[in-house]
Amino acid sequence: MTSLHAQNLVVGVEDIAYFPYFDFNSNENSFSKTILEKFATDNGHTISYVSLPVKQFSKWLHENNIDFKFPDNQRWHDPNVKNNGAEYYSNDVVYLRAGTIVLLKNKEKPKSFFKNLGMISGFDPTLWRAEIANNEINILSDTSPKVLMKHLVNGLVDGVDVDIAVAKFYLNSLGLDHQLTYSVALPQDVFSYQLSTIKYPEIIEQFNRWLDTNPNFLAATRREFHIPAETLLVQ
Repeated sequence: MTSLHAQNLVVGVEDIAYFPYFDFNSNENSFSKTILEKFATDNGHTISYVSLPVKQFSKWLHENNIDFKFPDNQRWHDPNVKNNGAEYYSNDVVYLRAGTIVLLKNKEKPKSFFKNLGMISGFDPTLWRAEIANNEINILSDTSPKVLMKHLVNGLVDGVDVDIAVAKFYLNSLGLDHQLTYSVALPQDVFSYQLSTIKYPEIIEQFNRWLDTNPNFLAATRREFHIPAETLLVQ
């Protein structure tokens, strides 16, 4: 049997709730689940999800019995470290903005204003590495974006490094109507979610063809989950 024949695709996913992008530990649909399930259905596959710890993210494909990883991104792995990343990555599925979410009143606060920052446990603080190394900022980590948004509203952190769609969803789930935005004084980056594998490049190619032929479905799903349209920033 070749890898393009109908089969069950075992996908490693993060064991946290990061809605609307994903929450594989619940029965709720999410952007990621909707996209992956539609791809599988259209190509005669089924999917099984295996929730794995974010802190072991770079080792998943090498140490766990999974076929694919989602989300992944080639930029998240050090190519000089053996058994760190995947061998094959799909095209971009959706773009997200990496930045610091603040209350609207703090949108233009200078970098010196930020002393305490909220971050998802296991996520790499790429935009703050220098400040962390110099002990210029304190990181308050939690596995729950909802908890971090509560900390932001209550003033326990000055900002939270999550995507704006995630921040707004969990703020609304708390029944709060505070206005949120990205800090314009702090660095931002745009990155993508990709599907990755070591064993099945043919499925990645099939997934890429499916992405190319379903732009309207991808856009409609993004709008359904209130995910803003992002484009890569000019370097």
